[in-house]
Amino acid sequence: MRKLLKGLFYVVAVCAILIGIGRLLLFKVWTIPDDPVLNASISPTLASGDVVLVLTRGERGFGDLVRCTDPEDGQRWIVGRISGDAGDTVAVNENGILTVNGRRYDTQESCKDGTYTVAHPVSGHPETLQCGRVELADSWHMKGTVPGKPIPPYEHKVGEGRFFLLSDDRTYHDDSRDYGAVPKETCKDMIAVRLWSKEGISDVEHRFTGIR
Repeated sequence: MRKLLKGLFYVVAVCAILIGIGRLLLFKVWTIPDDPVLNASISPTLASGDVVLVLTRGERGFGDLVRCTDPEDGQRWIVGRISGDAGDTVAVNENGILTVNGRRYDTQESCKDGTYTVAHPVSGHPETLQCGRVELADSWHMKGTVPGKPIPPYEHKVGEGRFFLLSDDRTYHDDSRDYGAVPKETCKDMIAVRLWSKEGISDVEHRFTGIR
């Protein structure tokens, strides 16, 4: 019995050490802050209060959802999807459709629920958005837009050493259309997994979900 307990102790100790090393070298756990602008811009993929796993090592590229230092406020994080690299010409039209170097990344199909609700980043009033799935970088992600509300067309050629970030919420965005392309070195963190939502681990629909 003592040998069994001793063995279990060593297993737990080794696991704890490995997790500690992993957190130190590979990933961080981050709770998305209660920020109305951030909350709207990351919908429908994520929401304020979500506890996520952020990978801190590796190269970041097209289609990754990354956490970056806000270029206008060094104490704040921004979250966006890499939608353009150095030399790329990125455009977003009035329907929120992304075009990179002439290639369109349009909605392929609606999300399972079709629509979702998010608080307006300024008024706080609930807004209903359409949810669609977009094929991007051999994967897909969810995109939100307000039906019937045109989005100001935007085009930008990405400069050297920078990423163009695009919010998954194309209408209530907080991305490179607002502050320009950002330095690559400020976007080292990739959001990989949602551990659970603000409702906790009992929220079955939103726990342990991979982030596309």
